[in-house]
Amino acid sequence: MTLEISRETWALKEPFVIAHGSRTETHVIKVKLSCNGKLGRGESVPTARYGETIDSVYRQLKSVSGQICAGATRQSLINLLPAGAARNAVDCALWDLEAKQKKTTVSNLLRLAYPDSVCSVQTISIDSPENMGLAASKLRDFPMLKVKLNEEHVLSRLAAVHKHASHSKILIDANESWTIDLLNRIAPSLTNFGVVMIEQPLPAGRDEELRGLELPVPLCADESCHTANDIEKLVGLYSVVNIKLDKTGGLTGAITLANSARKTGLDIMVGCMVGTSLAMAPAMVLATGASYVDLDAPALLGEDRKYGLTIKDGKISRLDERLWGGHIP
Repeated sequence: MTLEISRETWALKEPFVIAHGSRTETHVIKVKLSCNGKLGRGESVPTARYGETIDSVYRQLKSVSGQICAGATRQSLINLLPAGAARNAVDCALWDLEAKQKKTTVSNLLRLAYPDSVCSVQTISIDSPENMGLAASKLRDFPMLKVKLNEEHVLSRLAAVHKHASHSKILIDANESWTIDLLNRIAPSLTNFGVVMIEQPLPAGRDEELRGLELPVPLCADESCHTANDIEKLVGLYSVVNIKLDKTGGLTGAITLANSARKTGLDIMVGCMVGTSLAMAPAMVLATGASYVDLDAPALLGEDRKYGLTIKDGKISRLDERLWGGHIP
């Protein structure tokens, strides 16, 4: 088996602003695995919040390239690489390669529905209430919008979005920027703006402050949930977990996390980092069974990969097997 690792930069349509910071481009790792004339591909997005950079992930992959080329499997990867972006890229490439070798699809290998009718939120970045309202007006036909917020102007920003997209449900993503006092203060007003869930209001590590809290909407763990090993500490604090392949270390770990969450009664959200459609494709397989889906990253790019995904009024186009995850005759 041969391995090719590359670093790529993709420009965004406009600045993407969240509580952690802003960006105008995204940096991704692409992996290609070739074996007996078949090619599998995978993509990951290193994230500074988790101590990763494009160069550190590239070095991680180079350090184990010999073992990968010697025939590493998805299970042996668990011992080669920690959960994170490096393992994600290789794991997804291995799934793609296996599907092509067996002349089937990854969905068939997992006995899951093929990603043909998946609905996703689309994200509104942090901006002035006026500009966020304008962004919402362009997305008013989406059943659900994801609204990035920090600790400032929470209610005025929500009001502006709701005013211009009054039929859309709102999923708030605070990206660890709130305090328990702020959460308690704004909680009674949330349902007035169509809010149906709040994602990661408090910093990871302060989750216990949520215990016993009575809120009108459920909470979702994102930065506090990486792998199945995190589930036990989240029970009783959150109702939903956000599964991202760059946190779990690939589709293999994501499936394990989803199964563990469901066994404890936690609901599933499938999310993403800011990557191309190649990074979204494996998550699409898992998203067919998720209650919440946030795979809108390709809509944020100035340009996407060939055979990429599109989103219209909240519905993602059918996954093209020429992109990832299926045998091409």
